[in-house]
Amino acid sequence: MQRRGSLFALTILALVVSLSLLAPALPLPDPAAMQPLHAGEPPQLSWTPAPAAELAHAAQQHPAATALRQALFGPYVLKGLFGHDDLGRDLFSRVAWGGRVSLAVGLLATLVSGLLGVAWGVLSGWVGGRTDALLMRIVCVLYAVPFLFLVILLVGILRGVNAAEAPNRIAVLFVVIGAVSWLTMARIVRGQVLALRGAEFVLAARALGATPWQLVRRHVLPQIRGVVIITLTLTVPRVMLFEAFLSFLGLGVEPPGVSWGILASQGAESLTAVSTAWWLVLFPGLALALTLGSLNVLGDSLRDALDPRLRRV
Repeated sequence: MQRRGSLFALTILALVVSLSLLAPALPLPDPAAMQPLHAGEPPQLSWTPAPAAELAHAAQQHPAATALRQALFGPYVLKGLFGHDDLGRDLFSRVAWGGRVSLAVGLLATLVSGLLGVAWGVLSGWVGGRTDALLMRIVCVLYAVPFLFLVILLVGILRGVNAAEAPNRIAVLFVVIGAVSWLTMARIVRGQVLALRGAEFVLAARALGATPWQLVRRHVLPQIRGVVIITLTLTVPRVMLFEAFLSFLGLGVEPPGVSWGILASQGAESLTAVSTAWWLVLFPGLALALTLGSLNVLGDSLRDALDPRLRRV
């Protein structure tokens, strides 16, 4: 049963990632193209030619992908599969393109978090003594600071520095989310290093004249690799959810950029007593929920596979 669940989760994740990565080569409308005639339309599938201006814009932005798309599908595009928003923009195209941002933020911010956490944890656990106490005290202090307050502060500072460069807004998200997500990794790695520092094979290597760097590189890091991989796998969905929450509050990706968090926020704003455009909330939320659930299932399966003590019969 667990193996089937892992296979199903891997299939769902592969479909979502493929849809996002291949979005420029798929027969989808421009996610920012407004079509007033289709504003607020519910899901209603159609296969129609794209405007020449839209194709020219796509060719300018992604020439290779657009050439492949036109060779496979011609000038036709798939419209209305997930409906349209109140400005007439195709929701399926926006979900596909938004996944590129959400997945990129999740993966790269997790990488930043992993690098910071592993470096801090290894240094703290290996050096020990007063340095260890000081480094862990800093971690405890940062744990006590509300994450949302810290994020607002960092976003404000970094955006002020890069105010003239709009593309750096995504880079700000990488740095900020990674900077507030490394604390758990640091504590886990420190505990592992403290346990390994007094292991017999480490003491034997030290007696043979190995330097501290050689001990860490050849004996400590390979032993904690499994724990680090598992923690990173479980961190990705948490980081993606955090990015969606920030975008929902207006602190993350900003229009005309698009992510699943922004789409969910815009869909929630469109739900009123007069208009109930349920598709604007359902499909972005479903994409986010399926991705997060699949990553959590794969993380649990990877943990059970790499740690014999947690394998289920």
